[in-house]
Amino acid sequence: MKKTEKLKSFERKDELINAALDEFTQTDYEKASLNNIIKNAQISKGTFYYHFENKEALYLYLLENSTNIKWEFINKESGNNQEKFGKMDLFDKFIYQAELGYKFAKMYPQYYQLSLRLSKEKSHPIYAKALAYLGGNSEAIIRQMIDVAYENHELDHYFEKEFIIKVLAYQFMHYDSIFDEVEDLEFNMKNLKLYVEFLKKGFSCKEDMVNL
Repeated sequence: MKKTEKLKSFERKDELINAALDEFTQTDYEKASLNNIIKNAQISKGTFYYHFENKEALYLYLLENSTNIKWEFINKESGNNQEKFGKMDLFDKFIYQAELGYKFAKMYPQYYQLSLRLSKEKSHPIYAKALAYLGGNSEAIIRQMIDVAYENHELDHYFEKEFIIKVLAYQFMHYDSIFDEVEDLEFNMKNLKLYVEFLKKGFSCKEDMVNL
């Protein structure tokens, strides 16, 4: 199934998604059993293969779907507090969205567990495939936020805009490549805030800049 395609509704679609979430959040990708998923969803193999090419396609669909649902939630919550959100600088916006992500994880624990499982797949080829598959939407949003912050003089113009965009977009997108996520949400939030504070001190606008 191509990324741009939407999964059409079919009988027991919800059961398939729930069975897949159960399987992929309880074990690693390699050990996850497609036969178990099909059996627990109570669908035929023919029905499954009509909608998905293989286990990988189903896994990537789940990751994309959970990411889209998360961003819909974050954007809706941010929109409900647009006045407050609009007054924040880039780094406070990122923390605010991370806190909304924390709220999302509490409301949808299986999606959070799915992301944790993915972060532990670094030695498996599926990890790189997943990052490449998911990267477009999230990276575009982050790059747009950084672009606006630069134009608003929130970021130090000593650095070229494209340089800042590339560095910060990479840092924001690859947080879990630097810090392995753990199931303790409170610990993750504390660590993330320190990480963002470190980035902020490096790129935020200053009155004086020592020439290098």
